[in-house]
Amino acid sequence: MFAKVFEQIYDSSIAEDYNCRRMFMDLLVLSDPTGCVDMTLEAIARRTNVPFAEVVKYVTQLCEADPKSRSKLEEGKRLVPLDKNRDWGWKIVNYQHYRKLKDEEARRSYFRTAQRDYRRKKKAEVQEEEEEGVKGCSILSDAVKLLSKTVAARFEEWMQVRRGMGKKPRNWEKMFSEQIRWLSKYSEPIQIEILSASIRNNWQGLFEPKHSNGQKPTFKPTFKPKYLAPPANISEEELATEREKVRKLSAQLKAELNR
Repeated sequence: MFAKVFEQIYDSSIAEDYNCRRMFMDLLVLSDPTGCVDMTLEAIARRTNVPFAEVVKYVTQLCEADPKSRSKLEEGKRLVPLDKNRDWGWKIVNYQHYRKLKDEEARRSYFRTAQRDYRRKKKAEVQEEEEEGVKGCSILSDAVKLLSKTVAARFEEWMQVRRGMGKKPRNWEKMFSEQIRWLSKYSEPIQIEILSASIRNNWQGLFEPKHSNGQKPTFKPTFKPKYLAPPANISEEELATEREKVRKLSAQLKAELNR
């Protein structure tokens, strides 16, 4: 077994004889969790490698009343017999008292350490959130430029509604930025419809309208078709050339819409 020895043992009355103090400390180590040393004098001498005569001397001394002791239990005795009908086996009088002090101090030390670690972790998390927030604001600001003013105003309403819901994402700005990029694939009317549906139904996310029937998002053409004025006084060859241009522009427009 093991036992915690308090520093005040050096100020106790048994410290006047250092051999007596050492014997008492040895008995603390040999005791069980209840403070009992259920051993014979010979066994104690063998385990501690202390001469038998000295073991008898100091165990006898520790069993005597001590008016100088801080504790008044058992008249200041350090040891009391476990059984008066035999000459071996003792109980350390104040063992449970000091064991409780040890356990309480260990508990306090554990919670002090746990609280210190928790505060350090929370501080690191707050610092990380602040850094991600600064970075995220910049990303969100860039992403909003993908929306028209009308859709951006509606998206601002959506952000306020979403922040008021219970479930919090790890990074608000990153989530909203990804939603903006997803929305930008749709035409403006569908963007407004998606945002309005989520706000109206108190949804936590944005979803494609059901009436789209799995159709792909509508893309705006990336080019502007050239206006062709009505032909006047042109030859058949020139007219054929112009018609070929029209067919190519029509094919290009269809490809953009079906993408």
